[in-house]
Amino acid sequence: MHGAGIRLSFMSAILGGLVAGSILPTQARASGEAEPDPKAEYFTLDRLDAYLEFEADYDHTKVHQSALRSLERSRTQTNRDYTFEERIGFTLAGTVVDPSFITFDGDISFALTQGRHEERGPYGDSTDTDTGHLLQYDLRANFFSGKKLSGSVYGLRQDDRISRRFQPTLDEVRNGFGTSWDFADEKFPMTLSYDYLETDRTGNWDKRDDEHYTESRFHYGVKWLISDYHWLALDYEHAQTKQEYQGLREAFETTRDLFTLEHELAFGPSRRHLFRTLVHWQEESGDFARDYFEIGPQLTLHHSDQLQTLYKYQFNRERYEGLDVETHRLDFQLVHQVYTNLTTTVDLFGLYEDIEDDLNTEQYGGSVDWQYNRKNAHGHFYANLALAYDTEDLSGDSGFRVVLNETVTFRDPINITLRHRNVVPYTIVLTDLTNHRYYIAGRDYLVLQWGDVTQIARVRGGRITDETAVMIDYQYRTPSNGQIDTIRVDAGLEQRFDNGITPYYRFAYRNQDADASMGFGGYSDRTDHHRLGVKYEQERYTLGAEYEIFDDTIEPYDAFHVDGLLRVLQTPTHSVDTSARLSRFFFEGGIDDREVTVIDVELDHRWQLRENMSTFERVAYRWEDDSLDGITHAWDLAAGLDYVMGELTAELTFEYDRLDLAQSTEDDFGVYLRLRRDFPNLLARR
Repeated sequence: MHGAGIRLSFMSAILGGLVAGSILPTQARASGEAEPDPKAEYFTLDRLDAYLEFEADYDHTKVHQSALRSLERSRTQTNRDYTFEERIGFTLAGTVVDPSFITFDGDISFALTQGRHEERGPYGDSTDTDTGHLLQYDLRANFFSGKKLSGSVYGLRQDDRISRRFQPTLDEVRNGFGTSWDFADEKFPMTLSYDYLETDRTGNWDKRDDEHYTESRFHYGVKWLISDYHWLALDYEHAQTKQEYQGLREAFETTRDLFTLEHELAFGPSRRHLFRTLVHWQEESGDFARDYFEIGPQLTLHHSDQLQTLYKYQFNRERYEGLDVETHRLDFQLVHQVYTNLTTTVDLFGLYEDIEDDLNTEQYGGSVDWQYNRKNAHGHFYANLALAYDTEDLSGDSGFRVVLNETVTFRDPINITLRHRNVVPYTIVLTDLTNHRYYIAGRDYLVLQWGDVTQIARVRGGRITDETAVMIDYQYRTPSNGQIDTIRVDAGLEQRFDNGITPYYRFAYRNQDADASMGFGGYSDRTDHHRLGVKYEQERYTLGAEYEIFDDTIEPYDAFHVDGLLRVLQTPTHSVDTSARLSRFFFEGGIDDREVTVIDVELDHRWQLRENMSTFERVAYRWEDDSLDGITHAWDLAAGLDYVMGELTAELTFEYDRLDLAQSTEDDFGVYLRLRRDFPNLLARR
């Protein structure tokens, strides 16, 4: 049966049961029959509220792209969207037989919709109208609450708006259903669930943000409680994901089967020692498929309240993009606590990696970390120092190695530099931290190569925003033989004075040397990162200043930052907060010589004008001056008014976004009106 048919049958069963159950008792009472004994009622509505809604949305987008060459012409495109929606809805809750048998609750509504879309552009004008109906619901039924076997089913269809900083608002429609069951047994508790979610996002002027995403997930888990200190758990998950982008022919599809086995045993005096084993086995097919098997036994010994040691072995077998990689790793960790002030952590490891018919890697190293904190007469003092060293020996044929889930965060105006040299550009894959959303090269990010160095730059106006964390997969070329030595030093000092002043210093050093026998000429990567700053915090305001030195062999820079937060007004009914940050970057001696100034200003105002009326205003502005890429202006404004009169609610929201780049300008304006009249507790009106 197709997914649409399954969803229709599923929702028809739920809605049919709810409607039939609510109509039949009412008809019986209307026919003049005597009120039945409550104990004999098989279906009861404990709550039934109704509401009427009217929504009107207007979105206006204008994009102007300047000519890049003398013979080209500039282009301007304007899009206007009008949407009207009239809705009737019900919020309900009730029981079938009694609360220990079936309870249900949720919201269901039906709407008539009218829409008009206008486009004026360099390649012609078009107008389109659309009318129809829209069913929304969020319904759940719970079975056998408090019993040994209990479960629930749900179905939902939701329509929301997603506001984005300096970018157009997106419309998001979500359809989903699922069921979950629990078997509460003293020895073998189990869980069984299935979830399906389908998401559509639309709203950008050129539809490059439009995407269709589906995910289905089946999960079964059982746990064997052998004793109070000994258990074994097994989990199985089958998942399918599919993501389609507007304007792209291909879709990203993946099917995954994942088995997880986990074992834990506490032993020794007072059961202080712990032995754990974790096993993962995944079979995956489709785009960017990754098959792997891993097993990791781990022994933790608590010798005393001050001393703990850990022993761990990890075996991995991965198949990814035609590579078959086998890895063995041993770890030893010692943690020693001196009173509450000083914690010492020592780590030692050894690793062997074999890529079939390709490359062998032997790596070993260690680290020691000290964390110190102590209260003194002036406040609290914190310090840390970490030293690490590892060496990596490569042997075999020249080939490729795989990096999975390298996590980085975009921070304007700095591009991301991938950790390894000689990256193969077409193997780069960017996702969000959930590994569900795939970003598109050329639309969301650019790949820049400078010799054997690879950088990732985010596209302004794409789906990756400033301060967004992403995960990156890629392959990089390796030589036939060689050695890589890496030294890392991290340190920090901080004194938090009682008067609110906190001076601090952060230091990070990394040096990586590859000998010349590696066939790529050898290289040395060295990074010295110094941050010296001070913060001053009070109840009403916060001030901070920092000077940053990033001495790097690839892209060094000096920078200073000044920021502040002021709570102008703070009362239960009225608040005004404002913040600002100034950053100045000086890039010299690296890939590009440039200077960049970034200013961010934000204002947040909320006011309860009367008991039944409130308003809010938010403003965010960014000014960026890059000596190479030009000046960027970005505005994000929102204002709204909420009014309540009895059971009538009115909401009016304005949003404006502007992104002004050197070669293009995008203006987005939206007005959203929502009127709602509630009719609570209809059961009491009968």
